[in-house]
Amino acid sequence: MASNFEILRTLDEDTSSTLHLVRDKKRGRESCMRRFKATKPEDVAGLKELHMQISQIDTPNLQPLVEFGTDREGFFYITEGPPPGESLSEVLERGPLTEKEFETVAVQLLTVLDVLHEQAIVHGSLRPDFVRVEGKSADTWRVTLHGFGQGFSARGESKEEQIRAYRCTAPEQWQDGTTRRRTDVYALGCVLYEALAARPPFDAKALKELRLKHVSHDLAPLQKLASHVPAWMCAWVMHLLAADPEQRPRKAAVARDLFLRREAPPLPELPPRSETPAQMAPLTPPVSLNPQPPSSPVVLPVAQQNMRYQATSSTIPIAAGPHVAAAAAAKKRPTTVVQQQPARRTYTAPRKPPQGGQKNLKLMIIAGASVLLLVLVFALTRCGQTPPPPAAKAQQKKPVKK
Repeated sequence: MASNFEILRTLDEDTSSTLHLVRDKKRGRESCMRRFKATKPEDVAGLKELHMQISQIDTPNLQPLVEFGTDREGFFYITEGPPPGESLSEVLERGPLTEKEFETVAVQLLTVLDVLHEQAIVHGSLRPDFVRVEGKSADTWRVTLHGFGQGFSARGESKEEQIRAYRCTAPEQWQDGTTRRRTDVYALGCVLYEALAARPPFDAKALKELRLKHVSHDLAPLQKLASHVPAWMCAWVMHLLAADPEQRPRKAAVARDLFLRREAPPLPELPPRSETPAQMAPLTPPVSLNPQPPSSPVVLPVAQQNMRYQATSSTIPIAAGPHVAAAAAAKKRPTTVVQQQPARRTYTAPRKPPQGGQKNLKLMIIAGASVLLLVLVFALTRCGQTPPPPAAKAQQKKPVKK
């Protein structure tokens, strides 16, 4: 712990960090300090770089950092003011957002994500728990984005908490751990879907089931659950939730332009990418309900020349999730060459005609012969009288004596 802070009490704790209420001895005031549980030097360095970039962004939709650094034990920490208002999850416990409330939340989240994306920063683990709403009405609401560095952290080891933490994870994150700006667009779609329906778009009882639903795009159309808002608004949210990353807006700015124009491009009529349990690639290691250990950071593609360092909040931080561990294990796994054996030819006996067919053929022949015989007899009777017997014919041929 830094020497200039005195811990008053613990406010919250999850698998990646602990939030304390502290007294700043230098400034003589109370503040909140989040102490991350990362111990690997590369994780700590990633957190430093991430929050250094965030501290240089001036926007009302990000809570300003008071201080950040490492304490005497080597743990990274940040200090900021008390969390403003309440989380979006707490707001939705009272019911779905109205059209006006939804527009306020959507526009402000798109604005802050646009600023982050332009600075090559990806949140990567956006969910309603990391969105704070402050104000009495939609006209005065101020929406702020939090959770940078916390990743897919959960407040406990239960299945419900694990599913709650991963409920906005994009299909590409489940499959290979890919995180980019389109990933944030998908997560934002999940957040806004839940804001209008007051329920997550994907729900399950286990992480494997949740992964299958995200990958196969198994969700109900939003218009059926949110008939209180215009149809274009629901179609726009569903456009953000496209399973194929290439079918989504490429960044927050594009999604915001579509929203302000009240447009939602129709999705192509493509079948969903079905992935049955038998075809699913097994997670390596299998999904565990225990808190995930710190994992190595996975950064965005290497920056080109004259571009800033690209940071991501979901992969630099701790507990990035089983998909990152699976991708790392797959790279380390030795490859083995399996020689294919020639296919064996099997003898197939010719099919015998069914016995019932031979019997029917015989009956048909007998019936045909009977009909032919009856026709001949009928023809003879129609041509004249019955011919005389042979004896009578011989008597007629004898000459008559005079």
